Amino acid sequence: MLRTIEKYFEPTVIVICLTAIMFLVFADVIARFAFSTSIAIANELARISFVYLIYFGISYAIREHRHMRVTYFVDKLPATLKRFALVISESIFLLYSITVCYYGVEITQQAVERGKTLSATQWPTSVLYAAIIFSGLLCSLRLLHSLYRIIALGETDLCPKEEIVS
Repeated sequence: MLRTIEKYFEPTVIVICLTAIMFLVFADVIARFAFSTSIAIANELARISFVYLIYFGISYAIREHRHMRVTYFVDKLPATLKRFALVISESIFLLYSITVCYYGVEITQQAVERGKTLSATQWPTSVLYAAIIFSGLLCSLRLLHSLYRIIALGETDLCPKEEIVS
C-alpha cells in the first residue's frame, strides 16, 4: 500500500490540479463570453491549483531524477569520485529543500497570524502557502532516498535512461 502511495501520490495530485485548472479556466472563459461575467472563485481556485501543481511537480521531478542539472563532468568521473560528487550535490539540494520547508513554515505561520484570507473563497492564505511546506518535505524525503541509494547501495546511475523511439 505504501509503495503504491509513494509511486502515485505526486502524479495524482498533478493530474487533479491540471484537470481543475483546465475545467475552471474553461468555465470562466465560457462565463465571460456567453454571460459577460466572470467566476471569481474559478480564477482563485485555478491559481491555487497551479501553485500546487508546480510545487508537487518539483518533488516528482526529483523522484524521477528529471530535475535540471548538468552532469557532463560528473559522468566523466570514475565511480568513486562520481559517488562522492553525487553525494555532495544531493546533500546541497537537500539542505536547500530543508531551508525552503523551514521558510515555508515561517511564511505560513505569518499568514495565519495576520488572518489574511483569499478574496473569492475566503480561505486563509495559509492554504496557498502550505504548498511550500508540502513540497519542501516531499523533496527532502526524495533526496534522502536518493542519498540512501548512492551511499548504502552504491548506485551512481540515478538518471533514467532515455527511451529511443523509432
